[in-house]
Amino acid sequence: MDRFLALFPKNLLAFTAIAVGIVFIILNQPPHSLCDSQLEVLNEAQGKFLYKDPKSKAILTTEYERLRDHCKATNDPGGCYELFHELKILLHDLGMSTSECVPVIGRIKEVNRAMWESVEIIVRLAWGEVPPASYASKLGWLDAADISLYCQLKAGLIGVQGETVWESFREKMIRELPGAKDLPRNQIWDLSIFSENCARYP
Repeated sequence: MDRFLALFPKNLLAFTAIAVGIVFIILNQPPHSLCDSQLEVLNEAQGKFLYKDPKSKAILTTEYERLRDHCKATNDPGGCYELFHELKILLHDLGMSTSECVPVIGRIKEVNRAMWESVEIIVRLAWGEVPPASYASKLGWLDAADISLYCQLKAGLIGVQGETVWESFREKMIRELPGAKDLPRNQIWDLSIFSENCARYP
C-alpha cells in the first residue's frame, strides 16, 4: 500500500483526500435548503407555543395544550381568547413562508395537530351541546373575528392537505356533532359553521 501511494504526488493525494471528505460530508449532511431555513424561523417564533420547554421538568404540557384545554373547559370568549390569539400569530408566521415551503412546514406534526384540533374546537363551539335552534344561532357566541380564524385555518389545511382531506374531516365532524345523528345531513349542514361563506370574512 505504501509503495502504491508513493507513486502519486503528495499534492494529488492531499487533493483527493479533501475531495473525498467533501463528498462524504455532502452525502451525510444534505445542503441547508430554503425550507429548512424557514422552518427554523418558524420554530424559533412558535417554540414557546407549540413545544415543551426542554429546560423545565415541571411543565408537562405545551402552551398550546394548556390554552386548548382551557378554551374547551370554559367554552366562552374570555376562555378562548388567548388560544385564538396565538393561533392567529401561528397562521401569520406560516403565511410568511414561501408557497413551496408551506406544504412542507404545514405537515410538521406540532403545526398540523394544532391546526386540525383547533378547527374542530371552533366547529364544536359554534354547534354547542345540542343542535342550534335555528340557522340564525348556528355560530353560537363566536364573532366575526372567530369565524375569520376558522376560515383561515380551513384555507391553510386545504392548502397543505388538499380538498379531499378537508371534506373527509368535514363529513366525519358532521356525523359526530351532538344530536346530529337524529337530523338529516342537509339540516346539519345548514345549522353548522361548515355552511358559512368564508368569502365574507377577510
